[in-house]
Amino acid sequence: MSRLARIAIAAVILLDARESAADATFGLAISIVREEGERVVDDAWVEAQIASANGFFGPLGTTFRWTIDKELADRHADLHSRADRDALTPLTERQSVDVFIVRTLEDVDEPGRNRMGVCWTGLGEKRFIVVARTARPTVLAHELGHFFGNRQHSAVPNNLMSYIRDGGTVFLDAAQSATIERFSALFLRTGRLVDVGAPRRNP
Repeated sequence: MSRLARIAIAAVILLDARESAADATFGLAISIVREEGERVVDDAWVEAQIASANGFFGPLGTTFRWTIDKELADRHADLHSRADRDALTPLTERQSVDVFIVRTLEDVDEPGRNRMGVCWTGLGEKRFIVVARTARPTVLAHELGHFFGNRQHSAVPNNLMSYIRDGGTVFLDAAQSATIERFSALFLRTGRLVDVGAPRRNP
């Protein structure tokens, strides 16, 4: 194969790679429940979760920012059943990643066991994220990993998509990263999400 042909093939591969990457900022519609008049988490808590997610997704060309700020009614404060989770579906926004922050989130398969977060498919196949106020800083990032195509949990300690932590650096592997890039591009192409551009938080 000639040098010119190799250059042409490399150019096509590079173009395909660029087209498959999103390079976008997606908006988060965040709804927070109150307890005794105060939100169960403050803005700094939310921003720390977003910053953690951006640390994992940013190198892949995808970032997030808080664009919609809503109150979540007390009837949604403690989620125990599938019906409780499904009831959040009508509260979702268009072209945003919806994040509901609640007091408690019970495991629907293991009653009595609480979870820190879940990426849930609600009514009409609408996907959204629920995060409990007890969540560790990487929980939103983990659930966004599910939202962006990584459906399975990893058995590898410290992988972002694993439940296992031993104090090491948390990471995404190459396959998970490629999936996130592919889904980011897909969401943009189909209009499921839009690039919200430069940071600006709207009330």
